[in-house]
Amino acid sequence: MQRLTPGGFSLLEVLISVVVVSLGVLGVLALLLTTMRAAQNADAESVAFSLGTELAEQLRGDASLVSLMARFDYDAAAPDSANSADSAAVSCYGLAASCSTAQLALFNMEDWKARIKARLPAGRVRICRDTTPWQESIKALRWDCDANGVSSAPLWIKLGWQDRMAGSNSSAPMLALHAD
Repeated sequence: MQRLTPGGFSLLEVLISVVVVSLGVLGVLALLLTTMRAAQNADAESVAFSLGTELAEQLRGDASLVSLMARFDYDAAAPDSANSADSAAVSCYGLAASCSTAQLALFNMEDWKARIKARLPAGRVRICRDTTPWQESIKALRWDCDANGVSSAPLWIKLGWQDRMAGSNSSAPMLALHAD
């Protein structure tokens, strides 16, 4: 007598296969999400470096701007009324002869702030004189400035944004550029 062997799969085998495939798909999706976040953060860091370098070059090129911007603080997440500069700066169009140095500086900063707000998620900027921008105890940059009014201290441009990898929102600057 010949014994018949089953020719299909049991329900248990099918369920185990579905679970294994589902875990693999979830792993790939998690990897994709992590990669996308890392790419966004790398883009934000590149934009911050580019904007910070641009401002540092402007400050190096015009010594009168340094005195005007030596204590600048901007937080894109704060209400616009707290961040708006002198309204006279808005009417100054760069090379117009009627613009004073202060108005031109304010105009440039308004333009720069608009680009920060548009390009950096929850962007924040502080320009100040600081002798120790690095806080050794926490191994991170710090927002505070310890040399306000001391013209011999180095001028720093400190930038921060929302880090989507860590979920932080500019709790510490992520980039600091020496401006003078």
